[in-house]
Amino acid sequence: MEENISMQIMMRLRQIIQEMSRHSKQLQEKYNITLPQLICLKEVADHGPIAIGALTQIVFINNSTVTGIIDRLEKRKLVQRVRISQDRRQVHVEITRAGLKFLEDAPTPIHHRFMEKLEQMESKDVSMLLWGLELLVDMLGQSVPGSSLPEPPKHVMQPEEDLADPNGNI
Repeated sequence: MEENISMQIMMRLRQIIQEMSRHSKQLQEKYNITLPQLICLKEVADHGPIAIGALTQIVFINNSTVTGIIDRLEKRKLVQRVRISQDRRQVHVEITRAGLKFLEDAPTPIHHRFMEKLEQMESKDVSMLLWGLELLVDMLGQSVPGSSLPEPPKHVMQPEEDLADPNGNI
């Protein structure tokens, strides 16, 4: 039984990966940008001048890959590297006017259909979805030994009274 559930979970993960790949391909064809490039560009815009190391932690992409992404965005003049001090090793990335203009016309990193459906969901269902994803990331990742699993949303720990039956059961 457990093996069947594990396979179902892995198949759903594979479907998610395929959908993300399909969306990334559409972005590449229509906007000449990959999904990781778009995500990095949006984060640079949101965080102002930012060190590449800090950007890697935000986008969950390794340092060498982010460096390559920034190189490609810089070639397109969407971002630029800037020195923030006399120390030549301290280089940050900032968005350019061309990058801001690109983002005005660019789609969201997540497919608009997904965003629409997510906005239609009740907030408690969205928090459950996020919690499930956090659990999945924790289970698949290299968690710190002895660390606890993510806490469930408050409505799971303290369900609303209208969700409970007369005996106090959910």
